[in-house]
Amino acid sequence: MLRSALLILSLVLANIVNAQTASPTAPSSPSQPLIILIGPPLSGKTTFADSISHTYGVPTISIEDLIRDNAAELDKLRGEGVSLAEMRYDPAMSRYLRERLKTADLSHGITLDGYPATLVQAEELAKVFPELKMKLVALRLQVPDDIVRERAKTTGRESDRPQIIEQRIKDYHREMDAISLYFPNAKIVDLDGSLPEAEVWKAIQTALDEAGLKSAAK
Repeated sequence: MLRSALLILSLVLANIVNAQTASPTAPSSPSQPLIILIGPPLSGKTTFADSISHTYGVPTISIEDLIRDNAAELDKLRGEGVSLAEMRYDPAMSRYLRERLKTADLSHGITLDGYPATLVQAEELAKVFPELKMKLVALRLQVPDDIVRERAKTTGRESDRPQIIEQRIKDYHREMDAISLYFPNAKIVDLDGSLPEAEVWKAIQTALDEAGLKSAAK
């Protein structure tokens, strides 16, 4: 089942990439980036999304923001014993993202922090992507489970309590594990997220520079 889900997910993101070049009548290739940060919980996605925003002038839409801004509705949708943090996997996230994209300033591109988190969300993103007319830049932060657990002990957040973090780790592996093996047409840049933050950030900058992004100060 995992292999099947990942194969479908690979086709979804491959379609996103192919949509950028498939139309022979397109006047020019997309210039603004859609940066997707992929990684397990506590891999630093939000930290690096903020750094990308400050350095390259690319704003961020985070799944945490979507949860917070729609907490009242999500509170009604979630089942007994389900935390708000776990609602990141709910299909409603795609609806919230579409609404946010309608009002977001996309003139410098956009970074998605924590979205897509599931196959269903990736499929929804694939439907929206052609309208955005952006180029895809996918960065995957790889962090071993034990390091995720150690980081969770220091945050003090409800979403990082032992029982919840274990489920989040399992959910991540179920939906996104070994993803690069199934992307023959879509390049995912793998980054060692267990390294010191400064080293990871340097690797991210290298990847973004190679993708053609320029610092806002340049």
